[in-house]
Amino acid sequence: MLQAYQGYFQEGVRFIADNVIVRIPPNKRIIINVLDEIVDMEAESNEQEISERLKMLESITGIIPPDVDEKAIRAERIAKRGLL
Repeated sequence: MLQAYQGYFQEGVRFIADNVIVRIPPNKRIIINVLDEIVDMEAESNEQEISERLKMLESITGIIPPDVDEKAIRAERIAKRGLL
């Protein structure tokens, strides 16, 4: 299977692709092209914030059952506030 990633190497030999650390399996052939572009380090500082948000999203996934009518719930809440 062929997989392609675009990202950069961080100190400590970690490969970052789309703000996600990619683990390269051992004993696999890889090809690396080094480009002259400089990575915006501000994006790297947001890496921790993005991973925390993804963890929060994963923790709330599945809380609302799929058979719940969200539009009815919204309409009920708006009606209770007197906005309808």
